[in-house]
Amino acid sequence: MVNVILKTCMENGFLVDKEMLEMFSCLDEVSARELINFLKDMKIGEKVITKTVFIKNVEGLRRLLSGDSYCSFNEKMGIVIDKNIVVSKIEEKIENGRVVILSSPVVSPKKLEVGDFVKHFKARYDQMKKILQARDFENLASIRKIGLNRESYTIIAAIVDKRMTKNKNLVLEVEDPSGRVGVLVNQSKKELFDKAKNLLLDDIVAFSVSGSSEMLFANDVIFPDSYLQDKKRLDRDEWVVFSSDLHVGSKLFLEENVIKFVRWINGEEGDEKQREIAGKIRYLFLVGDNIDGVGVYPDQERLLSIKDIRGQYKRLAEILRMIRNDVKIILCPGQHDGVRVAEPQPVVNEEWSSDLHGIANLTLVSNPALIEIDGEFKVLMYHGASMHSIINEIDELRLNRGHDFPTKVVKEMLKRRHLAPTHGSVVYIPNEKEDQLLISTIPDVVATGDLHRADISSYNNILLVAGSCWQSITPFEEKVGNHPDPCKVPLLNLKTREIKIFDFSGNNNQDLTKINVRGESVGFSQQLFESGGERV
Repeated sequence: MVNVILKTCMENGFLVDKEMLEMFSCLDEVSARELINFLKDMKIGEKVITKTVFIKNVEGLRRLLSGDSYCSFNEKMGIVIDKNIVVSKIEEKIENGRVVILSSPVVSPKKLEVGDFVKHFKARYDQMKKILQARDFENLASIRKIGLNRESYTIIAAIVDKRMTKNKNLVLEVEDPSGRVGVLVNQSKKELFDKAKNLLLDDIVAFSVSGSSEMLFANDVIFPDSYLQDKKRLDRDEWVVFSSDLHVGSKLFLEENVIKFVRWINGEEGDEKQREIAGKIRYLFLVGDNIDGVGVYPDQERLLSIKDIRGQYKRLAEILRMIRNDVKIILCPGQHDGVRVAEPQPVVNEEWSSDLHGIANLTLVSNPALIEIDGEFKVLMYHGASMHSIINEIDELRLNRGHDFPTKVVKEMLKRRHLAPTHGSVVYIPNEKEDQLLISTIPDVVATGDLHRADISSYNNILLVAGSCWQSITPFEEKVGNHPDPCKVPLLNLKTREIKIFDFSGNNNQDLTKINVRGESVGFSQQLFESGGERV
């Protein structure tokens, strides 16, 4: 059997390492050939099949692996195939801590046509309709079935267009798979009007309406929304750290501050209590823009200290290797990383950073990704490319410094159950089966980055954490509206749900004032400080 597998791999242009050869050997000959041929058809871009390469492409193999002949193979690989979710249980088992990838979308390369986007939006509509239908609306109807009689209905529809009338009423053009209709929101219904005017194009919501097929009048707007019944807590005293936007390779990268942060995690910085907390850290989430990249924006090269992507990732790997081995690091990409900009963004490829792939306590995931830690807490990681668009389109955010309060933007995403509702708000890869930017599973924590400001909030029992950054302000950031507040690190206690923010920006004997999670002014004069203590 081993010879058959080796021969099949060679015929398809692959080599296979010893670990994967043993995995293939538990299959019958037909299944082994089928799997290797499928890998070839997927054009995985690798010459050597390793366990890491296989897991990176497991999403594309989901249908094949769901067959009965692959049960023992899946068990040995630690893969659970369950309907629409691929759960990878390569848990990098360390005594304290467990990481399970619940969702890390992988998109197989293909030529895109207009029809792909049509199928994508139909799939999104079907997903959202199922979520909204769980509310058990009365008199739910499709647009086509609305007659000329003035009756009350509930419709589930996408926003196609918005306009104001001369009388300052809002008219929404909405559609479902059966047709289009206008929905008028009267300005006299202030609460409803305020809710409706913040609808984004391509939002899918439910409308309680009255009227006829010629014009409907809104009585209510119901978002898909996200909520949890309870806040989860562990019975163990563990801490989780959230950060993002290191931008390694930039001349403005604050490397000394990052090293100070790493030394604190390792118990080499801070006072006795701060070191005690550091000793209980089990997880570190790094939410995108881990390097500064090359050619991300015009004239970037003059601001780079490391002018190639491989060199930037090499330095990043050197820094991450300094972190003690019992801290699980989970890293997703952002727009500056060495992956495509289109979302979902894949994991950082071994071609660009073999050094990262060699770090035992590092888990590389896509952007977005849903991670489970300790078998309890679900963390949704999303770098946040759509945040700028959402801020610009919602008056309340645009007029009230939305760039300074990232979690306010995340609340809008959770309300809509989507990370980038409007077509064009991000570059994305359409999927005819499911919209991979839709929030189908409600997480316990949403971790974001991109806006370079630490922020903490809560929404319907979901904790929202925005990472700070480790880079001084660049001309590009000024242009896009970011107001960076570097070197702030939010921490969450999984037992008490206590939140702290540690600051690594100050120097010794430098007197500073910061804002804690309650919005109170806090004075401090330490190299390392903690603020807050809020239980969220």
